[in-house]
Amino acid sequence: MSNLLDTLKSYITPELVAKASATLGEEETGILKAIVGWGPSILAGFLSKTDDKDAMNGIFNSISDFNPAILDNLGSLLDGGNLAHNDPKDASGHLLGSILGAKIPAISNVVSAFSGIKSDSTSALLGLVGPLLMGILNKEIKTGDLNVTGFTNLLTGQKENILGALPGGLTGLLGIGKLTSGDSDVPTGGLNWFWPLLVLLVLGGGIMFYLKNCNNQVAVAPPIVEQAPTAPAPVPALSFPAGTEEAAMLAFVQDPNAVIDKAKWFNFPEIMFDVNQATMKVESEPKMLAVMAILRAYPALKLKIGGYTDTDGNDKLNLTLSDARAKACMAWLIGNGIPADRLEAEGYGESNPVVANDTPEHKAMNRRISFSVRGK
Repeated sequence: MSNLLDTLKSYITPELVAKASATLGEEETGILKAIVGWGPSILAGFLSKTDDKDAMNGIFNSISDFNPAILDNLGSLLDGGNLAHNDPKDASGHLLGSILGAKIPAISNVVSAFSGIKSDSTSALLGLVGPLLMGILNKEIKTGDLNVTGFTNLLTGQKENILGALPGGLTGLLGIGKLTSGDSDVPTGGLNWFWPLLVLLVLGGGIMFYLKNCNNQVAVAPPIVEQAPTAPAPVPALSFPAGTEEAAMLAFVQDPNAVIDKAKWFNFPEIMFDVNQATMKVESEPKMLAVMAILRAYPALKLKIGGYTDTDGNDKLNLTLSDARAKACMAWLIGNGIPADRLEAEGYGESNPVVANDTPEHKAMNRRISFSVRGK
């Protein structure tokens, strides 16, 4: 059985990386890291549907009907199109839109922050990696004469590799936080399958040599040439939908004239928890991923996390619960690579409601996690 991530790697030629870099105006290192992020993210999206028979039939049929000839001309995918817009006339865009749907912007922001390239470039590379993986999977189906059960087994048999290669924070968003029943959580963000290529690229073009000689040959590293210092990489261009709280927080962070005010908070009632618990719900992760992306893009940024409740229940218990929820958010961010010294957390219970606690809808608005900028 082929290792899907290794097969993906074999198609990332020096010419393809160079063309993507020139077309999108990005550093080759960033291009490669974005591909590293998208590859396992797409496969994990397929994995998230393996318990849904109808969904797997749809995925299997779409991939079986896909024309793998595009594998011989991957560079043409960089000439136009953007699968993040889910163009229904494009087989890959239609499939990825149906599987990842509204999660695509959140995933794209994580990949953008991880790779250090613009969000538009990240979306364009989805238009490359999506068809590439569909072509690879089509060939696996045809070569192995697989039916839908065999195809499902192909994916689940590589679950550990796929989840281990995901950028941090995406397992919950994609709905696959466990390997199997009783297994421990898979550590995300390792990306070990591609780091040697990135290291060689940073050392001065070594990736190109490696990619040409990685098929069962001993690669001899090219000589390292001392280079003049380069300018710091530009801050990745994050973008969020207008009117959202994450967009407002990003604008504040980016504004050099915005003065830090401990009384200014950005409120996220969409970050939700199980009733009377500090266990974050999966649907909260898009907002957490947005905050994480901002923190990754701005290494000097420091945040205080505040937890709040409505007025239902005991005041003292609500204070304790809000503190536990704030600290759970902090732990989530630390677990996804944000240094602890950039974060602090505190619960405020029922204090500082944003609206009166007079309706269920208003109470839901007051049950929230908020973020306050304390350094930038």
